[in-house]
Amino acid sequence: MGATGTAQIVELTEQLRGEAGDRQVESPSVGLAHNLGGEAATTVVTVVEARS
Repeated sequence: MGATGTAQIVELTEQLRGEAGDRQVESPSVGLAHNLGGEAATTVVTVVEARS
């Protein structure tokens, strides 16, 4: 996973923590990132959930 995939995880983390500022969605509890690399030879799907 490169810079784009890392940025996706950072965005999910900020959303779930309520720290996304103007980009914040309402009451997120689960986030999903889908990243392709190497002409789609590598696929990473990450699912994160907020702690209660």
